[in-house]
Amino acid sequence: MQRRQVILLAVIVATFLALPFFIGGFGLRTVTHIFMFAVLASALNIMAGFTGYAPFGNMLFFGVGAYTTAMLINYLETPLIVGLLASGIVALLFAILFGVLFLRLRGQYFALATTGAAEAIRQVVTNVRATGGGQGITVPGIAGSPAFINTFFYYLMFALVVLIVTFVWNLDRSRLGYAFKAIRANEEAAGVMGIDTTRYKITAWSLSALFTGVVGGVYALWLSYIDPPAVFNIMWTVRMFVILLLGGIGTVFGPVLGAFIIEALSELVWARFLYLHMGVLGLLIIIVVMFMPNGIVQLVKERQAGVLLILRKMNLVKERQ
Repeated sequence: MQRRQVILLAVIVATFLALPFFIGGFGLRTVTHIFMFAVLASALNIMAGFTGYAPFGNMLFFGVGAYTTAMLINYLETPLIVGLLASGIVALLFAILFGVLFLRLRGQYFALATTGAAEAIRQVVTNVRATGGGQGITVPGIAGSPAFINTFFYYLMFALVVLIVTFVWNLDRSRLGYAFKAIRANEEAAGVMGIDTTRYKITAWSLSALFTGVVGGVYALWLSYIDPPAVFNIMWTVRMFVILLLGGIGTVFGPVLGAFIIEALSELVWARFLYLHMGVLGLLIIIVVMFMPNGIVQLVKERQAGVLLILRKMNLVKERQ
């Protein structure tokens, strides 16, 4: 990473660390919500962006994580950190189970299978008394004033953003990440090269599920109440894919950038044009697919490369030796 990029990232991190001292409760909750979608989209990116598989049922792990934390705190009074770690682990185990079953499927068949699995788990949760059934379940809240609670969850979500961006940054440059990308480029060729494609796909989905499950647990604590339609909402998965397409699928910072743009736009449109909300998102998908198929991050890189090439031809910039 270049020095300028390090300085820019440091300034961004410092800005977000100081932000709670300058904005009110509504603004703080809005940014926290953006952070949540940044983490969810980044987790989805590990599977969809790196291996090329589209798990439209990824909200399965979010819901499982939310209910794991809610039930552990409700029935066993476990500490917050234990509940969140358990949410990630349980979601990871579900990913391994369904990965063994579904990751021999490809394309639309895999997408449909994961969607069906998420709906099946949703129906189970809806009809089990221990989860509160269709009425949902209340989660004991964090003690403190509203300002303290808003600030606490803001920093918790921000910490998750930093954690997953750091993880994906290292994954992008690791041997594991190159194996994922080989599967995305040509799965048959990757298999011929000795890559156990099924095992690597399960690994990718498990990592995605781990982060998604933890965020689900944080969401349950944050709202203090959850029900199946809220935490198994497939439209959130659609929104995450829009975020990935806009920011840049398969990139490190694309999901974060896309989350800020989409959620800020959604907040603006939702407040002013309630019934046009989904229509605007649909129009945005069309625009992105037509004019920015690789997302904003990749578009910027291509423009920078083009400018550098022109400058080199004009002998204004020397090529690196």
